[in-house]
Amino acid sequence: MTSVKKILLAVSGGLVAFGIVLVALGFALSGFDTNVFTTTIDMRSREIMLGGVAVDDPRGLPLLEQFAELDDVNVSAPSAPAAPKAPGA
Repeated sequence: MTSVKKILLAVSGGLVAFGIVLVALGFALSGFDTNVFTTTIDMRSREIMLGGVAVDDPRGLPLLEQFAELDDVNVSAPSAPAAPKAPGA
C-alpha cells in the first residue's frame, strides 16, 4: 500500500509542478503582464474580460460559452405569505 501512496504522491506532485510551469510560461510569453491573471465575467452588461481584453463573441471558448448563455439569476428571498387572521377577529 505504501508503494501506491508513493506513486500517487509522485504523480500529483508532477501534475502540480507541470501546472506551475505552464502558468510561469504563459506569464513570460505575455511579456510579464499581470493582466494575464485577471478574468472578469459580468452578466449584467454581458461583458467577458480575459487578461484585460474584452471577448466579443465567446462562442467556441469551452467554459465561457456556457456562461454567456446564462441570464440574470434572481437570488432574492421570496416574500412571506400573509399571516392568518386570528379567530374571532
